[in-house]
Amino acid sequence: MALISLVGITKRFGSVVALDNVSLGVESGEILGVLGENGSGKSTLTKIIYGVYVPDSGYIELRTDGLMRRAFFSSPKEALLSGIVMISQRPQLVEELSVLDNIALFLGYSRGRTRKIVESTMSRFNIKLNADALVGSLSYTEKQLVELVKALSFKPRLLILDEATTYLPRDVKARFYEALRTFASIGGSVIFITHKIPEALEVCDRIAVLRRGRLVRIFSRKDVFSIDDLRKAMFEEVSPSVATERVEEAKAEDGKVLRAEGLVVLDDYGKRAVSIDELVVERGSVHAVVGVAGNGQKELCEGLSGLRKAVEGRVVLDGEDVTRSKASERASKGLVYIPEDPFRTGVVLDLTIMENIRLFATGRLSSDTVKKVISELRISPPEPRIKSYMLSGGNLQKLSLSRALLLNPKCMIVHNPTRMLDEASSRQVKLLLRDSARKGVGVLLVSEDIDEVIDVADKISVIANGRIVKTLPAMYPRLREEIEEAMSTYA
Repeated sequence: MALISLVGITKRFGSVVALDNVSLGVESGEILGVLGENGSGKSTLTKIIYGVYVPDSGYIELRTDGLMRRAFFSSPKEALLSGIVMISQRPQLVEELSVLDNIALFLGYSRGRTRKIVESTMSRFNIKLNADALVGSLSYTEKQLVELVKALSFKPRLLILDEATTYLPRDVKARFYEALRTFASIGGSVIFITHKIPEALEVCDRIAVLRRGRLVRIFSRKDVFSIDDLRKAMFEEVSPSVATERVEEAKAEDGKVLRAEGLVVLDDYGKRAVSIDELVVERGSVHAVVGVAGNGQKELCEGLSGLRKAVEGRVVLDGEDVTRSKASERASKGLVYIPEDPFRTGVVLDLTIMENIRLFATGRLSSDTVKKVISELRISPPEPRIKSYMLSGGNLQKLSLSRALLLNPKCMIVHNPTRMLDEASSRQVKLLLRDSARKGVGVLLVSEDIDEVIDVADKISVIANGRIVKTLPAMYPRLREEIEEAMSTYA
């Protein structure tokens, strides 16, 4: 029995058609996956259900008192009143308040009543959190768990996850999946938005595939289909891995372009987050640093790029000691940093696509050059004058990556570049990194994805507790096993 139905939903942003006559229903007790590449319309769909956007045509039906009735949501508050809650990529929490106070604020209850509800929710869905902890002291992963507890405490009829698990490590994703299955087992409905095929296959009962704003196919667990069937539905072209191209290139190392020696960097709370004896990036090669999230990756990137002060050791760029140089000075000397979070530090959200691209460049750019960059990175929608905040997370990441095309770097530091990207876009970025190395750029790829680093790197270092615990060449026998063992042994 359907809980909610979308009928002929169309949404335009100027000349861009984000959704084109989409009709889709969600059953009670079902986890419905909505799968699609970056810019396919997934987030627009959820925002229409949640009252953020109003469709240009079409309507929503919601089961009320046993009957399907038309519903109109002009704000998230109206959606909430109908039992719909959404969790997005970015935690919507007040940093200065405790976990408990945040949830009490959302529910509109007293702290005492809220504490009982939260304790009951965490027990039922097997989630462990300190309700009295200050939100500002929590990691991103913990904040997303707070969002999950907050949403489930509301006792919604429909729970929407809009790429909410994108940034989470595997073990926490598994806890999310378990909670969603429990929620569905008691009659709740879930819309699970993702661009990752394995994720959709692991948790969803049905998978609806969007491509360029259109619903192209719905897959059910009752059907017989393959991963290739899903890929063909998602993408017009399905491409092979990048690894072959890397092996065929057989790059030779020809000089140290970036070197860290005795580097010590502190975290936001003054604790030692990075302590590295030596890390070298060779010109014309990709050196990957891989590890479980929260082992100093962010602090390492910021310490090397100049966004965070090194309290010990030194950083040498192309033979010059830049330890005391500001980030802007290191950038002017050829060090390009592409951060993992495009929302906060990757792009300027209030600027247009064109304005961001021109901001990244060192000189004047013609409109044709801007359009070429948009085309090469497959930024969608390909409209230079659209505001960047209207882009999906994956397309914001592509926009952030345009630095690699616009500048002439000696060295690039790239942090989790594909985490928000669909399969085709991920391959495109890997090829971009390989192409940069082929042109003589030294690339430091910092990632949590073992498959990604094996696919693209010439040399791989494992980071654990802020230290480099093992470094291996890409052609090392039993490479994956050695990486996994180092990650688990030293974590």
